[in-house]
Amino acid sequence: MESHSGKKNENLHPLHKNKNTFMKSPTFQKILLEFEPRKENFLPAVKKVNRIFGYIGQENVYRLARYFSFSPAEAFSAISFYDDIRFEPKSNLEIKICLSTPCELRGASAVLREVESFLRARADADKSAKLEIVTRSCQGRCQRGPVIIVNGNIYDEVKPHLVDEILAPYFAK
Repeated sequence: MESHSGKKNENLHPLHKNKNTFMKSPTFQKILLEFEPRKENFLPAVKKVNRIFGYIGQENVYRLARYFSFSPAEAFSAISFYDDIRFEPKSNLEIKICLSTPCELRGASAVLREVESFLRARADADKSAKLEIVTRSCQGRCQRGPVIIVNGNIYDEVKPHLVDEILAPYFAK
């Protein structure tokens, strides 16, 4: 990188000085190098890593923190604020259930209990590589709640008696 005067900038981040050190994953490194190591670029970089890999990963949080001059605690705190940024890879079957107030008023808790009963798993507790049930805040479909999102497929106005019908096709092969 050159400074505006044309002289080499000696204050470069270590990653920019020697691109073969610091990061193990060349793809992750390549993504980071798209961003100047300024704090305002932290979230855009996190979102891009999450979009490309589907999750961040604990080791990469430490790398991001170091690159953007955050403490690991600051990085984890900022990332964990966003529901759609993941720390671990997605399960094969991911079920999101909206529990925001409008969905709750339309019976989201009963839908959640039916999902848990159907799958014999608890939301936000039982996670495996095959299945994950997560509760989420508003999914932006308040007039159409309760809302379930199964592997990205959105189901509106879900009633408890419809849960079997919605989930059964995901288990049929």
